[in-house]
Amino acid sequence: MKIKKRLDIALYNFINTFEYYPDYPSKVGFNQIEYAKELEKCVIDNFDYTIEKYGTIPSRKLGLATIIYD
Repeated sequence: MKIKKRLDIALYNFINTFEYYPDYPSKVGFNQIEYAKELEKCVIDNFDYTIEKYGTIPSRKLGLATIIYD
C-alpha cells in the first residue's frame, strides 16, 4: 500500500472513531508510515495516544441548544 493512501485511510478511520482531527508531529519531514501506524493503533485500542504525544485537543460535542420556556 502506498504511503499517502495508508495515511489517508488511517486519518479517515481516526476521525470516524474519535470525531476530531489528530495533531501532526512537529517535524516537517516526519515518517508518515510510523504516524499512520500510531493512528491505526489508536483506532484499534479505542484510545487517543496523540493527545499526550502531539498535543491533540479533543473537540467537545455541544449538541443542540436546550430551550427553556418560562
